Amino acid sequence: MPQRKLIIQASQDAMDALDRDIKRMGEIVLEALRLASDGLLQRNTDLCNRAIADDEEVNLLEKKVDRTGVEIITRFGPVDSNYRRIIASMKVSTALERVGDHAVSLARRGRKLNQRPAIPETESIRELTTLAAAQLHDSITAYCDGQLDAALRIQARDTELDLAYEAFTQRIITRMETDSEHAKDYVDLLFATRFIERIGDQSVNIAEDTVYHLTAMDIRHGGPLPRSGDL
Repeated sequence: MPQRKLIIQASQDAMDALDRDIKRMGEIVLEALRLASDGLLQRNTDLCNRAIADDEEVNLLEKKVDRTGVEIITRFGPVDSNYRRIIASMKVSTALERVGDHAVSLARRGRKLNQRPAIPETESIRELTTLAAAQLHDSITAYCDGQLDAALRIQARDTELDLAYEAFTQRIITRMETDSEHAKDYVDLLFATRFIERIGDQSVNIAEDTVYHLTAMDIRHGGPLPRSGDL
C-alpha cells in the first residue's frame, strides 16, 4: 500500500477510536445518572455507590480523548472538517466528564438522604431526572450520529428542564419555611436537583459542539443558528 494511503488509513483509524471513546463515555455517564437517580428515588445506597465507582473510567477516557486528539493533529495535520471534529470531540469529552461528576454528586446526596427517614418531596425529583436523562441521551446521540436537527432542538428542551427545576426549588423553599424539622432533607434535595439541572446545561453544551462540528457555526451565547437540514 502506498505511503499516502497508509497515512490516510492511520488517520481514519485514530478518528474512529476517538468516536468510540466518546460513545463509551456517553454510555457510562447515562448509566451513572440512572444509577444515581434510582438510588435516590428507590432509597438504594448500593446503586448510589455504583454510580460513584464508575466515574474513574470516565476520567480516564477524557484524558485518552485529549491525547488522541492532540496526536491526530500533530501527526496527520487533518483537513478543516476533521479539525472541527477533533475540537468538538475534546469539548464533548469534557462535558461528559462533568456530567459524570454531577452524577457522582447526585449519588452522594442520595446516600445522605437514604440515611434519614423518607420524605414525600423526594418523589418530585423523578420528573427532573426523566427530563435530564432524555435530554442527555438525545444530545449524545445527536453528536455520535451527526444529527443537526436533533442538536438544534436540545436548547428548547433545556428550557423545560429549567422551568421544572425552578418550580421544584420554589416548592422546597416554601416547605422549608413551614417544616424546619426536615430542613436538612430539603437542603439535600435542593443540591440534588441543582446537579440534575447542571446535567441539562452540559447536554446543551454537547448539542452546541455538535452544531459546530457539523456546520462550523458557533451558536454559543446566542450565536446565529444554521437552517434546519443545513450541513
